Amino acid sequence: MVVSTVDAAIQQAKDNQDESGTTIRKPPQNKPHGVERAVFNRAPVRAPLPVGIERMITLPAPAALHVPSDMSKIARIEVIDRTMYITALQQFTPVRIIAELIDSGQQIPFDLVADSTTASARSELQVFVVASSSPGTEGIGGDGPASQAAAQATSMANAHTLSQQMAESAPTDMVQLTRYAARQLYAPKRLATPFSGVQQVEVTAEPIANLIRGVNVVSTPVGQWRSGQLYVTAVLIKNRSHNPLEIPLEQVRGQWIAATAQHGRIGPAGSETDTTAIYLVCQRRFEACR
Repeated sequence: MVVSTVDAAIQQAKDNQDESGTTIRKPPQNKPHGVERAVFNRAPVRAPLPVGIERMITLPAPAALHVPSDMSKIARIEVIDRTMYITALQQFTPVRIIAELIDSGQQIPFDLVADSTTASARSELQVFVVASSSPGTEGIGGDGPASQAAAQATSMANAHTLSQQMAESAPTDMVQLTRYAARQLYAPKRLATPFSGVQQVEVTAEPIANLIRGVNVVSTPVGQWRSGQLYVTAVLIKNRSHNPLEIPLEQVRGQWIAATAQHGRIGPAGSETDTTAIYLVCQRRFEACR
């Protein structure tokens, strides 16, 4: 029998408990939370979680998450702007999730863990990004104000450099075009800026009942953009069933070159997570490709 990553993590956490079956204790209510800072420089960021208590993780920029399909068994994860809100529902050994920054496409791996040693990990975790090739960054990561300021300044400089490089690059490919569409929907207004060579195209924003085969969702185009011969359309997907749903991109009707989901899984109808977006790329307008 094949055991999923999440199931294996649950079992390993149970095996690691002592014979009395002791579970973690909640820390004293008067314990100060504070802020913890981490600098991502290739190595995965370890994120310890207390069971039953929400922990905030602040990212350098808005991001899309890639998580195991059965992650909801062990943790509840929500993303608003650039902050992840994570609640461990039970003990588990490290499970890898990936945060992909919408603006740059950079991926930050996180190892989430909840066990008998993580009960006190309640402070906000702020994550900064430092390019490993940048001179003088090896020493960044201390707890002093100067180190923290340097890490944040370096992260902002890297993001600005990346934006310049993208603006000056060759014609936009489908990956860049998809990221651009995602920024228009999910990024703050300061990041949803015009992109050289990309033009907005009118699209009819009317619900479509049968865009995705075999699932009870309503699909509504909300934006379309063009660069060269490529078009990308952002389509909101809203779950109408009472069960969580994995987005089956292979069942999208139409002649699409590429299909990408903002979130691979959405919650049941009526929940805060019942809606996501998919991005469909074609060499013609949306109406001609579906």
